[in-house]
Amino acid sequence: MRIKQASVGALYGLLLAAPMIFGQVISAEAIASATKASSADENSGVNITRESGLYADGMRAINEGRWSDAVAIFTKVVGEPGEHADGALYWKAYSENKQGQSNLALDTCLELRRDHPKSRWIDECGALEIEIRAKSGQPIEPQAEHNDELKLLALNSLMQQDELRALPGIEQILNGDVPETVKEHALFIVAHGQSKQAQDLLEQIAQNHANAVLQAKAAEMLFNRRDPRTDSGGAATNNPNRAIRLNVVVTDKSGKRVTGLQPQDFTLLDNKEARDILSVHAEETATGRTDGGVEVILLIDGINSSFNSVANTREELVKYLRQNGGHLALPTSFIFLSDAGTQIGIQPTRDGNALIAELVDNSSGLRTFAQGLYRGEERWQLSLTALDRIAPGVGKRPGRKLLVWISPGWPAFSRLGWLNSKNYKQSLFDYIVRVSTALREAGITIYSIDPEGVGRDQFYYENFLKGVGSVNKADNGDLLLQVLAFQSGGLVFSGGNDIGNLIDRCVADANGYYRLTFDSPPASYPNEYHGIEVLVHKQGIKIRTRTGYYAQP
Repeated sequence: MRIKQASVGALYGLLLAAPMIFGQVISAEAIASATKASSADENSGVNITRESGLYADGMRAINEGRWSDAVAIFTKVVGEPGEHADGALYWKAYSENKQGQSNLALDTCLELRRDHPKSRWIDECGALEIEIRAKSGQPIEPQAEHNDELKLLALNSLMQQDELRALPGIEQILNGDVPETVKEHALFIVAHGQSKQAQDLLEQIAQNHANAVLQAKAAEMLFNRRDPRTDSGGAATNNPNRAIRLNVVVTDKSGKRVTGLQPQDFTLLDNKEARDILSVHAEETATGRTDGGVEVILLIDGINSSFNSVANTREELVKYLRQNGGHLALPTSFIFLSDAGTQIGIQPTRDGNALIAELVDNSSGLRTFAQGLYRGEERWQLSLTALDRIAPGVGKRPGRKLLVWISPGWPAFSRLGWLNSKNYKQSLFDYIVRVSTALREAGITIYSIDPEGVGRDQFYYENFLKGVGSVNKADNGDLLLQVLAFQSGGLVFSGGNDIGNLIDRCVADANGYYRLTFDSPPASYPNEYHGIEVLVHKQGIKIRTRTGYYAQP
């Protein structure tokens, strides 16, 4: 028996293949942008016109889900002299669709094209039209779209209805003169086609394509489509070594480390059943050895953070690294996450000055995405791709890793209708299993530091802290950064400008913790979720450790 694996590409393909998502993503990004701009105008003392004020009121109505109010407000904006009339028409159509008035939304988009033929909002309305028609079972003909990305959306919609009609258009995109990202999106759609023709096209690209990167991606997708019962890849599930190792932090009510505990003081519950603890080792002081001790990894997230936030983070890190003359308590390294990919820095070092030099030399970490159709999805994909790289990248180094991820986190696209897709939920569950297992086996504990302060949805992640026990319960929210941190036994900080102090609070976990080992019982079926509880029989004790794992038969 083998663990079925799901790649980020597979997940992203299914994300792309869900016709309901695009209006949601575009709107969420545009809402955030427009609301931020409106707030900036209000706070800067600019004399806001009546039209601009109404437009800001409309955006607030959308943020609050007041669709009828939004329609009424944006109708007024259209009638006012000013620069927001075309944007108001799009948001009016968006709100009408939210009310279930899809025909009115289509009419409003026609009005936008007629009255504002050069508006940048026309493409947004194009995506909305594709979504509406896909829901009604009447996909737009891809040839009618002038924009490559909209054409791809239309092809994706057509794939849901008639793969054989859609595939020639997708093949044309794959072999045509279009941006690389558009080709990759097209490939993701093909990879999740159900017909033999889609499989044949994917194999053809994997075996022979002028673009080597695209060829390699197709080969990976083919690998992930194979039946795990016959696949020679993946992680073996019949490994006789079933040892599960936990790093357990024990504190009193004030947060002070509790030391001096003995093996008999601990009880370990695996799915509510007591299990024998094979060993307990107290780590009173971090050894700092790179050959089996504890190391710190500081991740600067330029994908999900604002420009100002990344700049402030870098300044705060320089201050942190200069403390004590640049002498760090633990070996430390960087990971830089940007739209160019995931860059794992130099080997862990206690030389803070060397890390400052690396930070200064590294110009990545600033998001350069232009506003576009896939921006929110790209951030989601790149964030999870980083997770895919980090575990194997640093897991080869022995010992425990404290991964301090400085970021507000990525979008969840959670609780949307298309998440009920059986194929999507299966791939999502497989990926959750893969990430959870990889982080555990690499000895990684995640710590989430949001450098941008407390947000409106700061505790939204708490809806997903419980481990995912089955495919039908899988949700994108289960992969939020804060959820991964909590489940790995780390900490979640919702805001604060003193990033150095927050890092110190994370690093403190290396001093005074316990390493517990136990044997996991054989599972009844592959990827069986086991919840973990560690108890200490003393009053006023708080315990933090990994919350669960996936067992195999």
